[in-house]
Amino acid sequence: MAEKTKYQRLFDLHRRFMFHGRLTIRTMMDDYGINRRTANRDINDLISLGVQLESDTLENGLKVWYLPASQRRITVPFNLTDVAALFLGRGLFGFCKGTLFEESLDKIFETIESQISREKDLIRLHHLKKKMHIVSDGPKHLTEGQVEELDEVLTGLFDDKKIRFDYTASNGTHATFTVVPYTLVTYKMGLYLLARPDTGDDAAIRIFAIERMSNAEAMRGTHFQLPANYSPDTHFRNALFIQKGSPTEVVLLFDATSKPFVAVRQFHASQKIETLADGTLRMTLSVPAGNDDFEILNWIVSFHKHVRVLSPASLANAVKDTLAAALSQYA
Repeated sequence: MAEKTKYQRLFDLHRRFMFHGRLTIRTMMDDYGINRRTANRDINDLISLGVQLESDTLENGLKVWYLPASQRRITVPFNLTDVAALFLGRGLFGFCKGTLFEESLDKIFETIESQISREKDLIRLHHLKKKMHIVSDGPKHLTEGQVEELDEVLTGLFDDKKIRFDYTASNGTHATFTVVPYTLVTYKMGLYLLARPDTGDDAAIRIFAIERMSNAEAMRGTHFQLPANYSPDTHFRNALFIQKGSPTEVVLLFDATSKPFVAVRQFHASQKIETLADGTLRMTLSVPAGNDDFEILNWIVSFHKHVRVLSPASLANAVKDTLAAALSQYA
């Protein structure tokens, strides 16, 4: 009877580890009514059975055991619509070629395909490439070395470890950071890490481009918890896209020909659109629009002759200067 109980306990422990469990010896003792020696033996038995457990030592000295992210599994039943949604998602992540994302998505589809019993459903799965197509808009392709940096970032992100890396900013300056990783962000077919430098508070959260990292390392023996009130939606609430700043009321006037392209899109949560008597569109939104806020400037210029900035005047002048500089290239 004791052996049967032991096997049931090992099975349950394995299940908990597979589904993101982080367990200390004390937790195992309390949950299963066993002593410390038995709990340690259970950990060793799982490892001898091939379960690739890892451990970290917390700040209070306790050792916590867990499965690395790559070893965990999530079992979900799929219908054809679910598979189509996954297929669409895989297309949207086409810029992640060679990464764990591509490998995992391919593995999901291989698993689904191996479990399909009806020939009709198998044919429909194979036809998804004809039914759905993603047009990429200048994706950032990661090099082999950058893929390795991403793997370390994902390890730190999923296993709640701090990450250390060297970083080359867009202006060419170099620095080394140790950060608490918060969120992996996708923007314009590129990957970014939203993270807090280890020496800063929550107000110091900043964004790092994955392709600018080198020598990334998920730091063993470290552990953190995200603040209970943290949300990426809240963090980016005032940004037009990903550049944060002090919100300013921006008023734009789009010509009537822009309506089929502008009126159907929600560019920002604060956006309000009014159709005027002459058919033009008056858009008001509250976003960063200072001298260093390049996102709003680049976005407005992308509409070229079809938009005019009504306010603020400083943004209108910045647009005029940008267009004048562009025109000078053809003088």
